[in-house]
Amino acid sequence: MCGVAGVFGDEKAVTLCCEALFAQQHRGQDSCGLASCSKDGLVRHRGMGLVRDVLSPDVLASLAGTSAIGHVRYPTQGAATLENAQPHLFLEDGRPRFALASNGDITNLTALRAMLAERGVALQGTNDAEVIAACIGVWAFADGLGLEEAIREWMRQGRGAYSTLLLTPDRLYAFRDPHGFRPLSLGEREGAVLLASETVAFDVLRGTFLEEIPPGALYRWDAGGLARLQGASPCGPHHCIFEHIYFARPDSRAFSERIFEVRRRIGEELANGDPVEADVVVPIPDSSNYIGLAYAHAKGLPFALGLVRNHYIGRSFISPDQVMRDDAVRLKFNPLPGFFEGRRVVLVDDSIVRGTTIRKLVRMMRENGAREVHLRIGSPPIRFSCYYGIDTPVRERLAAAFRSPEEVAKSLGADSLRYLPMEGLRCAVSSPDHYCYACFTGDYPEGCKAEGDTVSGG
Repeated sequence: MCGVAGVFGDEKAVTLCCEALFAQQHRGQDSCGLASCSKDGLVRHRGMGLVRDVLSPDVLASLAGTSAIGHVRYPTQGAATLENAQPHLFLEDGRPRFALASNGDITNLTALRAMLAERGVALQGTNDAEVIAACIGVWAFADGLGLEEAIREWMRQGRGAYSTLLLTPDRLYAFRDPHGFRPLSLGEREGAVLLASETVAFDVLRGTFLEEIPPGALYRWDAGGLARLQGASPCGPHHCIFEHIYFARPDSRAFSERIFEVRRRIGEELANGDPVEADVVVPIPDSSNYIGLAYAHAKGLPFALGLVRNHYIGRSFISPDQVMRDDAVRLKFNPLPGFFEGRRVVLVDDSIVRGTTIRKLVRMMRENGAREVHLRIGSPPIRFSCYYGIDTPVRERLAAAFRSPEEVAKSLGADSLRYLPMEGLRCAVSSPDHYCYACFTGDYPEGCKAEGDTVSGG
């Protein structure tokens, strides 16, 4: 999972793009980068770490220009290395022709890498965005298709999820896979074009949200303004429901929904028909706060922030190493002293992926005197891998993949466990047929699934 940002037509494009990335830091803390177009052509800076550390004032000054794209990365394809940090540059005869940043995962990378290898293209890293850039560059310049037809060729051949920005010395392109798996929105600020994975970036920049880039769309901005070009025929759409459940900031909107309102409805649906008796409802901050608050209100139970979160620790689910996740949980959460003593607690979380965080928190609550701990989860059980941009590639590591709710509850040390029913999740969004639920059902929108880096039927 990653985040992208773009600005076109503003003297402060680099600074604005950096601020848009900072607003989306929750989408990836592994690496970040920014490319801009100055009088000397395309320039780029990328590094490992957070936006505030990598894109320093001195770095931003070296990237001056009126257009820019940027990226924050959490690795789902490729290792956590500088070579895999984005944006990627495509070079021809040593000269940058374009920069590219993308959010999503490509499911037919093996075939695409083989094609590039046959053509003598040497890739520097191992992530999918570099493959997108290389394919488009080869088709555009070596094959003479031109950039726009090469992007369309990518949209014909590439499979999986991509919400992508491509910057040339005088143009900015945005294109999105035909399923619309990942969000990508268009905004405006004092005549300048704004693009971002999440609309909260527009709020931070005091811009205005205009529209979501449609699935399969190809947009171009140049000195003449916006051109909506022919892209690919949309399929679905199949938006990622996990954006609403966990990933997006509550003050963003995605897929024509306000995130906090979806989470509120999830909490209400989660409480519907739940017979549990308890003394207090406690959410796991922060993504579960709105779910927990709505659940408590619907149940008529007290709501309390009984866990204190250290906001200087990143999101533990998206820490790429299991040992790092274990350490992150211990450092990230601490219970209020004496709060849990003798209480029957409903602990609300948005989802259970591997179970690392919630298992340790249940144990922590019991060590602090909780009499009962009942888990209430704002999503159905995650039983299948995601190949479209969420880090769940190994099914055997999913807590619920091969276990019943009772078995999961026992493994986590909880007195009871209740998931949000699938119908409850569908009721929480306005257009339930427009979403991908493959991580819950195994029904993959493309009619296939990727096993590691290969694609197989079923």
